Amino acid sequence: MASLASPIHVQKRPTKFLQTRKRSCRRLARPRHVKSTLPNPDLMNYAQLQLVTWVLPMIIAGRLLKLNYPDIVIGLTVMTVAKLTLAANEIINY
Repeated sequence: MASLASPIHVQKRPTKFLQTRKRSCRRLARPRHVKSTLPNPDLMNYAQLQLVTWVLPMIIAGRLLKLNYPDIVIGLTVMTVAKLTLAANEIINY
């Protein structure tokens, strides 16, 4: 009786007929002109030059002299203000 209650061969329905395609309306992306907000390349080159030739050596020298970073930052800030003041008064040109 138990064999009559449970089928020996279970038939599976094919899933190919059950799947349906969903069609969606896709709009194509239109290219738009976007203005770049990047800084001036000359300014970036100048900033890199200042960083490599002036700021990093001062930090390395300060650390070799056992100075703390806040003291180095204060010294670099004072030197920057002095450099910009001299450049604004046309005493030095860089």
